[in-house]
Amino acid sequence: MDITQAIFDKLSEDSELIALLGTFGTGSPTEPCIFTGWPVPPDAPRPYVYTRGAVSISAFDNIADDIGQDITRDVTAIADNTGSDAAIETIAERIRTVLHRQPLTVPSGVHVMTQCIQGPVVAETDDSLTGRRLTFRIVAMEA
Repeated sequence: MDITQAIFDKLSEDSELIALLGTFGTGSPTEPCIFTGWPVPPDAPRPYVYTRGAVSISAFDNIADDIGQDITRDVTAIADNTGSDAAIETIAERIRTVLHRQPLTVPSGVHVMTQCIQGPVVAETDDSLTGRRLTFRIVAMEA
């Protein structure tokens, strides 16, 4: 089950979000600045979005034959600090719209649903940047 790829796919398929982000890569076409690893490439233009690994994972297996995982994961948006947070707030709200209470597509007959449980909240950055972090609960259940 590849939750990382599913999150990337969901975010990168949203034309409104893509229009708010920088693009990365050489040649044509370039890719939207959505990263699933850390560190983000140092030459990546801002604004960008990154998510990396689960904050927590709890497996469940109960008597009603429900088998799955309850995953907590952060998605963070970073932009240049221009003195206004309007752009980063817009990006963060769009991320919330795209992922909140939405299914994710993963192979292997697993049903996955997301729910925003915190945020957007201020993400720690240096003074040259501004950021917002959203925390999602992702429930993955075997079909």
